[in-house]
Amino acid sequence: MILVTGATGNIGSELVKLLVAKGLPVRVISRDEKKVSQLDPGVERVIGDRHDPSIVRKAAQGADKVFMLAMVFDATHQGDRVLVEAAKEAGAGQIVMISSASIQREGNAIGRLHREKEQLVESSGIPWTLLRPGGFMSNSILWWAESIKSQSKVFNPAGNGKTAPISPYDIAAVAAVALTSSGHEGKAYDLTGGELLSTPEQVEIISKVIGKPIECVDIPVDVAAERMIASGVPEALVKSLADLWAEIRKEGSTFQTNEVERLTGQPAQTFETWCREHRSAFV
Repeated sequence: MILVTGATGNIGSELVKLLVAKGLPVRVISRDEKKVSQLDPGVERVIGDRHDPSIVRKAAQGADKVFMLAMVFDATHQGDRVLVEAAKEAGAGQIVMISSASIQREGNAIGRLHREKEQLVESSGIPWTLLRPGGFMSNSILWWAESIKSQSKVFNPAGNGKTAPISPYDIAAVAAVALTSSGHEGKAYDLTGGELLSTPEQVEIISKVIGKPIECVDIPVDVAAERMIASGVPEALVKSLADLWAEIRKEGSTFQTNEVERLTGQPAQTFETWCREHRSAFV
């Protein structure tokens, strides 16, 4: 039995599909019964809060392996600690945890939180595998879709610097490999997409896919940060993003790996392919 947390998110939902396709028993834990009602009928469901030890113990019972999506904005790590303790009590043989490439940036607040969560898993005594993805392709929906639909504009604080965004599907594919094959215990994998793209280049691709012009408007980092804070985004995340934008803007961030293809045997999904699959989000 594989326990999957975050099963309704970008990564977890793809992972559940991959594991079900392999014919493996899967259990999910979620606070929202309606969201998990869309999953394959064969998937077991435990409904409740990940901070509740009784719920988490129920979910972990009989689980051989656990996919852990860290609760990033739980600064006390209570929810993650409860999960790790329940997995240990249940005798789980592996935890595969989604971390972040931001841990490589000294002083980055989100990176620091992820590293603390990694250390929680590493000290558990349970064999572990850490996946450290860079920026998600799906962030383009989160940050840009509304202004594309309402104004045909993207407001860009990152200048012409390039990153290698990764598809959540590819992160899930690596997680599936780590959960279903040997040799990944004690390993940490840095994951990115296969293309280095600037924000203007990404916007040009979205424009091509949806068939309408989109203006990419350069704005200062501090202006972008102020807008995000005003919209309710947690300040710790905004600060980390602002640091990253400033680094990218200086064209000093060209972090890219080939781990997706090495581990899965398939090239990482291109940004254009991902956009075509999610075209409806931008129109």
